[in-house]
Amino acid sequence: MNRNDITKAIAEDLLNNNALDEHNFSYDTAALLEYVQNIILEHLKDYSLLSGTIF
Repeated sequence: MNRNDITKAIAEDLLNNNALDEHNFSYDTAALLEYVQNIILEHLKDYSLLSGTIF
């Protein structure tokens, strides 16, 4: 699993658990998921992923 797969899974989990407000994105789920993925990737850019663990 690479960074993009991980961030997509996190974003989808947040969406499925109603933690994200689709209304702010005119119910464009794809745009909302991409936005959340980019936020997560930005936070992870300084970390290395190794065997599923963030270092």
